[in-house]
Amino acid sequence: MPTLFLLRHAQAASFSAGAGDVARALTDHGHDQARRVGDVLAPAGVEHVLCSSAKRTRQTLEGLGIDCPVEFLDALYNAGSEAIMSCIGEVDPTVETLLVIGHAPGIPTVAHQLAREGSDADAVRTLDRGYPTATLTRVDVDAWDTLE
Repeated sequence: MPTLFLLRHAQAASFSAGAGDVARALTDHGHDQARRVGDVLAPAGVEHVLCSSAKRTRQTLEGLGIDCPVEFLDALYNAGSEAIMSCIGEVDPTVETLLVIGHAPGIPTVAHQLAREGSDADAVRTLDRGYPTATLTRVDVDAWDTLE
């Protein structure tokens, strides 16, 4: 059964009028968050990554220390849940473990949509309380193209 990891980027600097939102970089705390999430993901054996093209998501990915094929997608930058699901649906069906790095509210919305009956009740309550930066969610799915 394929495993999907959804990750909201690590903490980024506040909006800067000169650089624009897409160019916001991670804070020192954000870099630390990314390293800690990487430690959690290491045993999962992520095989493929879909990553927003924004600087903060790229830096989050870099901090994870994952070595696998990566697609940087403009379509994931501030994407809604439908666009995220569409990108996931195009992943090669032979990939067993996928990581998607994006933004709120799209990533948290996908996590909520994929939480099914039978999901861990504590995990669902945690999702209901919010989805701060560097939040990682694991979802077992039937197939990538069933999410479209």
